[in-house]
Amino acid sequence: MSGNPWDKWLPGVLSDQQARSLLQQQLITLGSSDKISAASVDLSVSDKAFKMPQGSIKPSKANPYNHVLTEPLPLRDGYFDLEKKHTYVFQLVGELNPRIRETSIYGQATAKSSVGRLDVLARLIVDGMDTYECFRPKDISTGRLYVEVTPITFNIRVRPGSSFTQLRLFYGDPENSIISGNEICRAVLEGDSRVLTLDLEPADIAGHGVSAFCAKDFVDDPITLDKKNVEDPKRFWEFAPLDSHKRLQIKNGRFYILRSKEKLWVPKGVAIYCKASDETIGEMRIHYAGFAHPGFGSDAEDNIVRTPLIFEVRGHQVDANLIDGEKMANIVLYRMSDYPEKLDHAYSRQSLKLSNIFKDWT
Repeated sequence: MSGNPWDKWLPGVLSDQQARSLLQQQLITLGSSDKISAASVDLSVSDKAFKMPQGSIKPSKANPYNHVLTEPLPLRDGYFDLEKKHTYVFQLVGELNPRIRETSIYGQATAKSSVGRLDVLARLIVDGMDTYECFRPKDISTGRLYVEVTPITFNIRVRPGSSFTQLRLFYGDPENSIISGNEICRAVLEGDSRVLTLDLEPADIAGHGVSAFCAKDFVDDPITLDKKNVEDPKRFWEFAPLDSHKRLQIKNGRFYILRSKEKLWVPKGVAIYCKASDETIGEMRIHYAGFAHPGFGSDAEDNIVRTPLIFEVRGHQVDANLIDGEKMANIVLYRMSDYPEKLDHAYSRQSLKLSNIFKDWT
């Protein structure tokens, strides 16, 4: 395939300008509202949405995914209303051109951080793949993209053009771009380990010492996904206190926002994927947005400030508890194929932080 821009690319995570090259080659199409960031692309939903009355249906190589989409979800006043504890599937605006099978372009996806912090599960579906959240070029079939969405704690309102998921593109198999060695950990985490642990030391939230947020039960007011800094956090959240032994009690069925003790800085040539060390730790389930892009942990002037990652934890089956310093997650460090033009400073000064849909605590 001589003469293609990727013939001179290094294996690794594609930067913003490399993603635009794929658009120019028409290997990927995106919606007008899709946003290309330093090391990923936000994928927007179309006006085609479906309720899944039987719950989640895993993608399969046998048939295009649209054969299981039988119950269209109506738009009401320009919005789709998603009820908590129900599963929905949206067709995305963008597509992969089947010609991508002739390249070495791979994909890896995760829910956006603003979505994960609302206790919404969102998983990318690519026609031809029999697993969620990724694609291999040789397995692409129609090129259609979908996202499976399950709100758990809150009712959600979403309009066409909103985004639940982000796609990270690679040149070459992602496994071949993993950075090994302790030296990179010292730069990113100021230590030799790739492990993230829990920080329960109280943070100053509006004059209170707070170790965790807990979502309130039985809140039926919907949250509109694409609005920012509009919702009063006190309507939906409460502070979760530590017990007399400084342990955090995780109640069955409740959802918690926590933070890592380790603070990260992601250099220009690195992209990070963070995953639970074990998706179920005891009787808790950990899920959260897993990407940290180049520039995370630095400010707009590229000064290193270092930032913790946010954990999203749900009590599972029975009550349990967590203690300060408990192992929560591992990070995987990938080499960038090229430096991005624009770095990611979105959460550079976060501490214990809710989704950006909520106002600051007062």
